[in-house]
Amino acid sequence: MKILDGNKTVTLDYEQLGNLPVVSEQGEKNVLNLLRNGEISTSPSVPKFERRFADYVGSKYALSYCNGTSALEAAVFACGAGPGTEVIVPSFTFWSTVMVAVANQATPVFADIDPDTWTMTAETIEPHITEKTKAIIVVHVWGTPCDMDPIMALARKYNIKVIEDASHAHGATYKGRSVGSIGDIGCFSFQGSKLVPGGEAGILVSDNLMLYSRAAAAGHYERLAGLGPDNPYSRYSLTGFGHKFRANPLAIALADAAMDTLDERNEIRDRQARVLEAGIADLDFLIPQAVPADSRRVYAYHYMLYDPAKFGGVNPSTLLLALAEEGVKCGGCGYGRLHQAPAILEGGGFGNLNPHDTPVSLPVSEDMGRRQIMVALRFEQECPELIEQYIAAYHKVAANMEKLQIYERENGIRSFDLSGRSISIISAGN
Repeated sequence: MKILDGNKTVTLDYEQLGNLPVVSEQGEKNVLNLLRNGEISTSPSVPKFERRFADYVGSKYALSYCNGTSALEAAVFACGAGPGTEVIVPSFTFWSTVMVAVANQATPVFADIDPDTWTMTAETIEPHITEKTKAIIVVHVWGTPCDMDPIMALARKYNIKVIEDASHAHGATYKGRSVGSIGDIGCFSFQGSKLVPGGEAGILVSDNLMLYSRAAAAGHYERLAGLGPDNPYSRYSLTGFGHKFRANPLAIALADAAMDTLDERNEIRDRQARVLEAGIADLDFLIPQAVPADSRRVYAYHYMLYDPAKFGGVNPSTLLLALAEEGVKCGGCGYGRLHQAPAILEGGGFGNLNPHDTPVSLPVSEDMGRRQIMVALRFEQECPELIEQYIAAYHKVAANMEKLQIYERENGIRSFDLSGRSISIISAGN
């Protein structure tokens, strides 16, 4: 039975009015050109794209990978993390950020996040630094930059490398600099739901030639000879160090086409997300993500923090279900649980990474995971009428708090099985 009476509020079709095809016509042309040329494994278009992306973010070097996870794994390796060392990571992220440390047999050490920006800060990181710490992986979660200056100052104080996981943040900036170009290494994902979709691909950027070279040794044996005889990693060109992380040219062709319109589409996405936020700003139980000063966030994913204490104690699941029944494309958050994962508690695949029976306590990360809701999917094109219907749906639900409370008393609280992915859509039929 529907929670609220009457017809659903959102009657316009998101797929028709708010979304766009993941692959553009130019992307199709790029892929077809490679297929016709037989460039399905290697292609000169890949290093050309790497140069383009490096220039876009303002880095000297770029190296493409088969996905963002492998880029992060190579970055951790490049920073010298391995057995007996530690990498500081958040739990409020996708599993790749953490498990790439495990894959390198380094121990992930979890730091909590700021309750306003939802990112790690210098203050949350410093208590976890030890003589074993080799790297810090910061995440520009949902497209909001971390406060990088204090983090970089902290890392330089302790001689620790900083890896930026910018998988959500293509086009975001911090004090005029592109995220990904501020730390020692930056990593981006081109997975199909990202702002630059390539299907499955990723890229690593750096200004440090030795870090770039070591990352190449981790997964690009064919690039090592080209580093020159004076580079210490060129001698490993026969074998590399045991991984083959080469990006498929077809995926890079799609990402290249997406770069053509990235800035234009980010402006559309961001502008419309701000219209939605402004339209529901009077609902004090929904709190937007704070953005550091002099920073530009991008709305890769539009989450807000729900405060049940300001909405009659209604459970987040009930709120999401009511919104979904009104036609809102919304969802729950699966982040903030990685420190509780069996792979972590058991010490990784080899059982040697400080296994322990009880998860560390990360109260902010755990709370954010429970209370954040995705208020809408990205609006990929101008759709003011659709956004107005979303705003109306939120206000209809807000005006009927008592009915949501009655629904909970009579039906119990629905439990949704949220994955650890960035998007867990709630449908009225769940």
